[in-house]
Amino acid sequence: MSVDQAATPPPPTPGSRRVFTSWGAAARWPAVWFFVALTIGGIVILGIAFGPAIAEAPGAFVLAAVLFAIHGAVFVTIIRAVDWLEPEPRWLFAAALIWGGFVASANALRANTALESILVKMTSLGFVRDWAAAIEGPTDEEILKTLGIVMIVLLARRQINSVLDGVVYGAFVGLGFQEIENITYSLNAVAAAGDDSLAAVLQVFLVRGLLAGLWSHTVYSAIAGAGVAYAVLHRERSWFNRIGVALGALALAWLMHFLWNSPAAASLTDYAGTYGTLLVLLIKGLLILGTFLVLLHFFRKDEYEGVAGPLESLSNPWIATHNEILALRGWRSRGRARWNAYVYGGTRAYGRVRRLQRAQADLAVEMRDNGPAGFNTRLPELQRARYGVHELGITDADALHPTTTSGLISFVLAFAVLINPIFLILPLGFLVFGVARARSRRQRADPRLRTAAVLAVVFALAYLVSVIARAATLV
Repeated sequence: MSVDQAATPPPPTPGSRRVFTSWGAAARWPAVWFFVALTIGGIVILGIAFGPAIAEAPGAFVLAAVLFAIHGAVFVTIIRAVDWLEPEPRWLFAAALIWGGFVASANALRANTALESILVKMTSLGFVRDWAAAIEGPTDEEILKTLGIVMIVLLARRQINSVLDGVVYGAFVGLGFQEIENITYSLNAVAAAGDDSLAAVLQVFLVRGLLAGLWSHTVYSAIAGAGVAYAVLHRERSWFNRIGVALGALALAWLMHFLWNSPAAASLTDYAGTYGTLLVLLIKGLLILGTFLVLLHFFRKDEYEGVAGPLESLSNPWIATHNEILALRGWRSRGRARWNAYVYGGTRAYGRVRRLQRAQADLAVEMRDNGPAGFNTRLPELQRARYGVHELGITDADALHPTTTSGLISFVLAFAVLINPIFLILPLGFLVFGVARARSRRQRADPRLRTAAVLAVVFALAYLVSVIARAATLV
């Protein structure tokens, strides 16, 4: 096939995973209108609950909305990178965010209040003061968020093709809930301060955004989403098994949430003060995050094998070499392959290798879902991507990389930025020198040079935010 022939996009195949053929078709689906009604109701509930606080402190509300929107955008990028091999439709991501942000959070306000009234009647006020957050939040919020994942299944069952899909949709539901909750906490903090205090917003952002953000609702709902996806996909299993796994995943999400909200660190306050409390919070958070990352490793491995199998079966290095298939394994290996291309041929090579990886993954997914028809659909796109890489002299877009002393030194120096941001110049200098040297010698460069530079920039930004927060607190 010539390049000109490959440039013509093929017609869609009958096996396409498109959900709705038109807006009219979507309007005839009852789940769509049910979702819309619940969303409108949630917005109304939140407006009634927090409208007066927004009117009293509009500046603080705008700052909180901007900060947590940026915070959420970072998480969106991370979550989408996790699902890179088989990206899901953006409108479904938006639906998951909307459910978590408006439906689950709004109904959680009422559910938590109702459950607290029950606890007051059944236990003592002291017990409610210490343990209400650990009981109410996990019980009401995790159920409401998991219902959002079920709603995604009702809206687009064909998009759930692996357990990792459930993880991703669950993460988006949790992220929507997390960011709206962060904004409401900011408004409560401003109300407690008594004025339109920007310092209160920054303090909430540091604690809930930067400290607790990595192991919050996004993680809990991702675990619950894995259970829902398992129940949907494994029809060869008994109902008892499928429902049991789904409930077990929900129970694990509840347990993680309970662990974080529990007053386990309260007793240390009297002995070790703030630092002891922070240490316990860090231990709890890392335990939650570590458990999730271990599970995520197996979920991603399962999806990778579903993509690697079809590519390996072709035994065609023009479509994908063995090293290129290995490079598709995860975001680190894909990034290293692109890094090697960048060192070899600059940003143009980086972009072309990225397009080749995208084409290889899309072809494998189509082969898995639609067989030979899917292969014929995606082959022209892959050929164009391969031609582009081949033109630059890259015959194998692998993820092989050296380990050098300069890369290790640069990585260590990145942490010096936490002491003083002036040290940022050192990792950046190592990066520029290492890339220039490797490019001149037509060799690979240590990817830790890039990692160290990125880490140093993040530390410098964190240092800057902390300085601004301290200044705002003093004012």
